[in-house]
Amino acid sequence: MPETILVVDDQDVVRDVIKLTLESAGYTVLEAATPKIAIELARSAAAIDLLVTDIVMPEMDAFELAERINTEIPGVRILYTSGYTDAAAEGPFIQKPFTPQQLVEKVSAVLAT
Repeated sequence: MPETILVVDDQDVVRDVIKLTLESAGYTVLEAATPKIAIELARSAAAIDLLVTDIVMPEMDAFELAERINTEIPGVRILYTSGYTDAAAEGPFIQKPFTPQQLVEKVSAVLAT
């Protein structure tokens, strides 16, 4: 059964590219434009294996979002993304812009941990 990834990014183009890249690699992808939508998806989803989230977003930052998602799905893995080089990630991180291959390799590595 393919792993399910929740992608959260407030930029539609970025979210679409991540979704298409991960789906073409065989993952099931849920997407959310805002942290609030992401939390609702986490509550209703059968399972989420990985949260891929932009660090800087409206409503709340990725760290608060990760904490809330982890309440709904304990132990969910998290991959942070950001276009800012000074973004201090609290866990696995991939710098934007990244290639589809870099994203798939990073996601695979995080899911393997």
